Amino acid sequence: MQELIFINKFLTIGFAHFFDKTGQGIFEGHIIECLCDIYGIEALREIYQTKNEGAFIDLIRKYGLAPNLYDNFLQLTNRYEKFKEEQISNPTLKTDVASRIESSLITMYIYRCFLIEPSLEELSHFENDLLNDFEIIKIHFNISINPNQTRELWAKKKRMLDDNVDLIRIVPTFLDDFTYAKYGTSREEVEKMDYRMVEELNSYIKSKQALEVENEPQPKEKKALKIFANTALSSGNGFVDFLLIASIIATEFSIGLIYLFLHL
Repeated sequence: MQELIFINKFLTIGFAHFFDKTGQGIFEGHIIECLCDIYGIEALREIYQTKNEGAFIDLIRKYGLAPNLYDNFLQLTNRYEKFKEEQISNPTLKTDVASRIESSLITMYIYRCFLIEPSLEELSHFENDLLNDFEIIKIHFNISINPNQTRELWAKKKRMLDDNVDLIRIVPTFLDDFTYAKYGTSREEVEKMDYRMVEELNSYIKSKQALEVENEPQPKEKKALKIFANTALSSGNGFVDFLLIASIIATEFSIGLIYLFLHL
C-alpha cells in the first residue's frame, strides 16, 4: 500500500514519529516537537489527524511569517530527505541543511515572540528541545558541516528575547535620503533594519556630522579687491578690464567649490 504523503515526505515522517511513535525519523520528529513549542501541540495534533494541509499553512503563518519563509522551510525539508538518500551511497557526505531547517524554526519562534512575549519557562523549554536532545546532537555530529551552527545562531538571536529588551515593534525616526547617501547607504536599506540598528546608525552619523563641523576650518576674512583704484590689472581698455575681472571672480568661485567638495 502506497504511503499517504501529508504536505511532504519529511513532515509525514516527522508527524508519524512524534505523534504515533513510529518510524525512524528522529530528526524529522525533533522538528515537529519544536513546531509544537511554537504553535501548540494540540493544534498540530488536530491538523495531523485531519490531514488538513491548508490549516497547517495557516498555522505556520499565524504570527506573520512571510510566505517565502514558509516555502523555504519546505524546500529545506525536501533537501534533507534527498540528502539522506545520497548519504546511503556516501556515508562521509556532510551538509548544512539540518542546521538551516532549525534556523527556520528559530525565525518562526522569534515571529511568535514579537506578538506574544514568552515566559522564562517557555523560552527554556524551546531551547532545550532545539539544542539538548542527545540523539539530535549525535545526528549533527555525523552529518553537519558545523555541528554547532544552530547553537551559535540561537545564542545570537536569544539576546533579542532577553527580559530587558522591548519586543514591541517600534518605528524609528529616519534621517533624510541625502544624509544616508552621503554615508554610503540609502533610506530604503535603512528601513529594512531593526529599529535598534537604525538608532545606532543614526547616532553614528550624527556624531560624525558634529565632528565634521568641529573640524571645519573657519573661513579667513578676505580683503576687498581694489580693482579700480590704483590697480596694476587695468589695461586701460574697459572691455578688457571687464573680462579680466570676470575671470578672477570665476576662479575664486571654482576654488570655493573645490574646497567645499574636498571637505564634505
